[in-house]
Amino acid sequence: MWLSLQAAHQRLADLTHHTTVPAYLDHVNRYTFAAASHVLIGDMAVPGYKYRQQWRFLDRDIQKSGKRLAGLGIDPGDLVDAGLEGSEPHTWRSRVWQWISQAADESELPQMQGPGVLPKNFTGQQQQLPEAFTRRTIASTRPLPLMVWSGKEWLVPRAYAAVLDRAEEVEASIAAQDDVCSSCGTPAGRKQWRSSSASGFVVLCPSCATRASRPYTGHLQGRQYTKGFAKRSPAEVFLCRMCPEPRRALYWDHCHSHDLFRGPLCVKCNNSEGTRGFIDRPGAVEHLLQCTDCRAQRTLPLQHHADIVRCLAVFEPHAACTHELSWRWFYVEDDGSVVARFQCYQHQPELAWSVTVPSDEVKLLVRRFIDEAIDSGL
Repeated sequence: MWLSLQAAHQRLADLTHHTTVPAYLDHVNRYTFAAASHVLIGDMAVPGYKYRQQWRFLDRDIQKSGKRLAGLGIDPGDLVDAGLEGSEPHTWRSRVWQWISQAADESELPQMQGPGVLPKNFTGQQQQLPEAFTRRTIASTRPLPLMVWSGKEWLVPRAYAAVLDRAEEVEASIAAQDDVCSSCGTPAGRKQWRSSSASGFVVLCPSCATRASRPYTGHLQGRQYTKGFAKRSPAEVFLCRMCPEPRRALYWDHCHSHDLFRGPLCVKCNNSEGTRGFIDRPGAVEHLLQCTDCRAQRTLPLQHHADIVRCLAVFEPHAACTHELSWRWFYVEDDGSVVARFQCYQHQPELAWSVTVPSDEVKLLVRRFIDEAIDSGL
């Protein structure tokens, strides 16, 4: 039986709430699976599955991991030195040490005496640590509520430390498997070659991605986008038209102003389109102008106007400030104007001001931007 992410969290919490080490999945969302196709619950890797465009778990996997964690027989009285200070980077010990250090800095806890050393009168009780830190998870468990400050070092239940150590070994083993192309076995960089598909994430080297999908030739340019067509003709048969290395696409990107096709994009490129600075990416402007109406009308959707103003508008320094223009931020107003906010940290006292570029001037800048792009051969 499939469980939604929320239902899986509740099932796991019900299975372990009475145990020494309760487990939680409230930290898991669809973005979790962009980095890995599994979630650690204790020392067990539980795979996630993409079913009907939603990430889910199998109930039997959640039950197995919950019962395994509940049956570990952790004795809260059998404590050992957690070995946090001076721990190797990128381990559960270094993460916990960082949390405790941050908690001391951001709360009213006694300040550290020396590099990471708490005063002897600090008791280390859970209630002294801010809740935001005690709720943080490793392997779907919360380490901080289980830790005790002895006055010299942080103590943790011996069996629980062993669970986290095994979880790290499991994670390293799975990461090693994910660092090869799933088709040909070529050693890879998971971050470079990992891409999303309708059934989950796959790791394909450029050669295998090219064999699995084909380049998009622009045959849908000028056509009206419909969800029905996108479902009947999956974008996965094509390569992403923006990635510098061949990568399988997942979505049919379209202009939301004119509802015309632009082309197939992978998840990373599709998500970046809505972020600030998208037009600075190689191939981004060419992709946006695949909308024939945008090209003909010399316009682009409003979300990109702020970046165009950033690129082309000329602003004078503040009259009261002799420094060069410093930090700036641009955003589009509902009426189409663009507000440019500036801040000079060198000015004493710190100076902040804003300039509004009227919508008519913004339209002229957008037209100029597109004219220059087309004249360059796009």
